[in-house]
Parts: sequence; C-alpha cells; structure tokens
Amino acid sequence: MLKTLCLLAYVSLTIGFVHAWDVAITVGDQIEFYTNQTKISNEGVRFRELTALAYDAVHNILLFVDTQNDNASIFSYDITKKEYKPLVRRRSYENIQGLAFDPVTRKLFWTDTNEKSIYWKSLKPGSKNDTYGNLLIKMDDEVPRAIAVDSCRGYIYWTNINITKPTIERARLDGSERTVILNSTSIYKVVSIAIDQNTKNLYWIDDKEGIHYSIESSDLDGKNQKKLLAGTNHMPNTITVSKDYIYWADLGYKSVWKLPKNPIPYEEPEEIIHFQVVPPFGIVANYRISEQISDVPECGELASIAENKTVINDIYTIPSDVGLFCLHGVKVEGITTCKCSTGYIGERCEISVCHNFCLQGDCSATANGEPICKCKTGYTGARCDVNICEGHCLNFGKCSVDANQKPSCKCSVDFEGDRCEIVKALPVTTTTVPIENCNCTKEDNKSVLLTTSEGPDKDDVYVEACNSWDPIRDPIIMALGTMAGLLFVACTLLVMKVLRLRRRPRIKRRIIVNKNVTPLTARPDQCEITIENCCNMNICETPCFEPRNTIRPNLLNGKPGKEEKRNLIANMENPDDPY
Repeated sequence: MLKTLCLLAYVSLTIGFVHAWDVAITVGDQIEFYTNQTKISNEGVRFRELTALAYDAVHNILLFVDTQNDNASIFSYDITKKEYKPLVRRRSYENIQGLAFDPVTRKLFWTDTNEKSIYWKSLKPGSKNDTYGNLLIKMDDEVPRAIAVDSCRGYIYWTNINITKPTIERARLDGSERTVILNSTSIYKVVSIAIDQNTKNLYWIDDKEGIHYSIESSDLDGKNQKKLLAGTNHMPNTITVSKDYIYWADLGYKSVWKLPKNPIPYEEPEEIIHFQVVPPFGIVANYRISEQISDVPECGELASIAENKTVINDIYTIPSDVGLFCLHGVKVEGITTCKCSTGYIGERCEISVCHNFCLQGDCSATANGEPICKCKTGYTGARCDVNICEGHCLNFGKCSVDANQKPSCKCSVDFEGDRCEIVKALPVTTTTVPIENCNCTKEDNKSVLLTTSEGPDKDDVYVEACNSWDPIRDPIIMALGTMAGLLFVACTLLVMKVLRLRRRPRIKRRIIVNKNVTPLTARPDQCEITIENCCNMNICETPCFEPRNTIRPNLLNGKPGKEEKRNLIANMENPDDPY
C-alpha cells in the first residue's frame, strides 16, 4: 500500500512538473526550467556547452546540442522520465546552429553552417539511419542557420544568413518544392525563426549589422509582414512562441525577454530573467499541443498522434570512444582524462607545443615533450627570433650570412672594415677646372685656370674673372654712387650750420627797476626806465631798450630800438673794455 501511494505521489508530481514550467533555457552545461520568472529546476550533470534547443510537446522531450561532448552532438531529454540519450554521432568538423523536430513523421532536422547543409534523422522505432545523420539539402552559397517545422502542413522553414543574399526558405520534409518566401528586400540577417501552428504565423529575429535588431512576423507564405519591435545594442539569438507571448534569449544583455504576440504600438518588451555570468543560448516555451491545434483543420493528423501517444526510438548505439575527445592522445581508463601524445598539451590534447613557437624556423618536440627550433639561414635564438644581420653592417653596408651562420658585410665605396666602420683614405689627384664662359673683351678674353686636390681636405678653387663693361648696369651704379656722395655732402653742411647756430647766446627780455626812483605804481602814465639805470647792474644779462620817444623819434618808419639792439649785441659779443 505504501509503495502504491509513493508511486502515485511521484506520478502526480511528475505530471505537475511537466505542465508547471513556462520556458526551458540552455545555459552553459545546464538546462534550466523557469515559471513566473523563477527557476524551478535545472538538469545536466555531464555536459559541457549546450547550445541549440528544441521541444516536442507530443512526446514531452527536449532535444539539444552539446558542442563539447566526447562523441555525440545531439541528445534528447525525456522530461517525464528524466533520462538523457545520445542521438547523433559527433562529426569532427561541424557547427550545429538550428534544431527542430516533427512529431508526425518523427524526424529530427538540424542545420550545419560549416557544411552549409541541412541533415535529418528518423526517430521511428526500427528505422535505419547513419549515426551521423542523413543529408537533406546541400547548399553552395547559402549559409543555413535557424530551422523550424510546420507539422500541420508538412514543411520545414530555414534561414540563410549570407548577408549578400539573405533569405527565408521552405521545402517539403523530403527536401522537395524548395521555395524562397522572403529575400534581401525584406530581411537582412535572420538568426532565429519560430512557427505558431494556431495563428499560422512565422516569427523571426532580424539582426541588422550587429547594432539594430527587430522582431517581425508574417503569414506562412511570407506575406503580411509586420514589425513588432525594433531596437538597438542587443544581441538576440533564439526565439520561441507560446500561447500568448514571444520569448527570446539575448546574448548581449545575458537576459530573456518577452513581448505579447499582438503588441500595442511602441510597447516595450519585458526582461523576465537575467543571468550574471553565462548568457542563455537556446530557449523553448511550454506550448501545449491542445493549444496549438485548437480549431485548425490542417492539424488533424497531429491531433491524432497527440491523442494516441506514438512511441519514438531515442536509443541509438553511439560508440563510447571514437577518439574525438582526446584529439592527440588516448583516454585514461575509468575517467575522462587524456594522456597526450608527445608534443601535445591541453585538456583534450588539442594544443601543439610547437604552435607559434619558432618564428623563423621549423619546430619539433623532444623526447620530454619540449619544443626545439631549427632556424632558417640568417636567424638564431631559442625561438629563431633574432636576425643575425640586424644592426651588424654600418654605413649602409649590405649584410649576408655564410653557411656557418657568420655575418659578412659588403661596404660602399667610401668605407671599409669588417662592419664598414672605417672611412677610406682617398688619394690626392689633380683636376683641371673647366673654363667658364664670360662676357669678356677682345683684349682680355681668357680665364685663369687653377688646380685643386681631391680628397677629404680639398683646396678652394679660384678662377680669375675677366674685365667687362655692362652698358646698363654700370651707368646705373655710377649714378647711384654720385647721388649718394652729394647727399652725404649736403647732410654734412646742414649739420655744421646747426652746430654753429647753437653757439649764439639766447636773449632774455628782462626789465630791472631801480629802487631809488619813484615806483612805477606811483606813475601810471610812465611805465619805463632809462637805459642808464638798466646798465648800472653788475652784468647786463639781457639788453635794455629806451622808450620809443627817446630812440630816434624822427624815424617814424623805423622799428623802435632796432639799431640800439644791434649795438648792444655787438658790444656783448665783442666787448671793448672789460668791467
């Protein structure tokens, strides 16, 4: 009884968990489940780097890619049983970006950008498949990335991210009827797509030049294209749809965002989950089959399969050790550790010790696994990074290396020595200087030639010029010289005249009043003194003049005192008798 109750409790909890989560996300080496923006569970104990993710709502399984797994690349995870199974064997050179599953045909599809191909593998019980998958479409110039399946109508859709001619294309599940539904006139670089069976719409992320992005939609034929959101500086990577919302993972912001399927104009998206260290890569929404196929006539076969719960074969024989984990070595028994071959290091023996070690030479590994270089001619050093000729020859000498790795110099004509460091001593030679043409007269029309010595200490060369008369230049020079001489003489005379005039005494007009006579203020009718009173002073510093009525009154036209002034000045300059 107790065991039965425990089993029922486990089943009820399992069923509750199946329908509890909203989104599942691949983050690093884990698959994390969230509901109402809260993580409720995480799965993954032996994985390394999980990327693409797909969800089969009919069989309730997740399909995902581990890019760093030992031998398998695509796995399944049964949410009900909590079991992991390897599905596709790992190729040595692959880059799986898109993953999709069709529950009707039970086919798994994926894109490989390195191979420019779309592959598939059947998960029906008893089906025969290549462990690496089967090639569906091989492309030439297109680079397929995202992929989605329309199970109701039997189509696969994928995106071509070759930016010279980007497209969104579709084809039948067998690869036939390949058609381009959107091209470069409508899109730039579509990195992810999702199909909503119920609304018959296609949703995608268009990454425009790494800066701008948009979330857009159209019908399944590529018509009625709508832009639901446009933004900048985000790196949206994968998109998924649920009954009411669109979700996408953002590598730039390390976040998960959501937006209603029919947003109002300029409605902003909501950030529901933020990661601190590792960004999310793949994302799927818990979109129930009953919600997808409700009232959709084309989904009759899908509804039948969902009701009957068909079985899929999720067990395949993947070799446990095909040598991909340890690239240049072997695994150690019992643990996931590599024993590397000589000359290789790293967790998977993927790094050669000679990688970029010898710069100018050939590298090889010793018995101890150490790199050693054999240098090219002209180079030396532990890593052949030293040029033997660098800086060896001086003074523009040319360097060369012999078979013994010894440098030698070829010097220019002016230098010598092992490194061209010595200046050559040049011999003294006699050289005749060529005759220069002159405008000479007939009487003297030859130039005198001198000799000089060549070498570091050269003597100056002098050539005697011939005498000649220029009819234009020489008269002008003579006229200018004459004018300069005349100006010089005139300036000299003016200077002498100025100096002579400065020697004459300055005459100051002074009136001296004798104290013994009646003051001038008492005689308003007279305001002068006699010449005798003026000259009775010790020295007459200035001449004195008599009034107009006392000096030559009979000369009416004469200037008063002019004659006496001249006499006084003459007496002062040439005194007859000293005082």
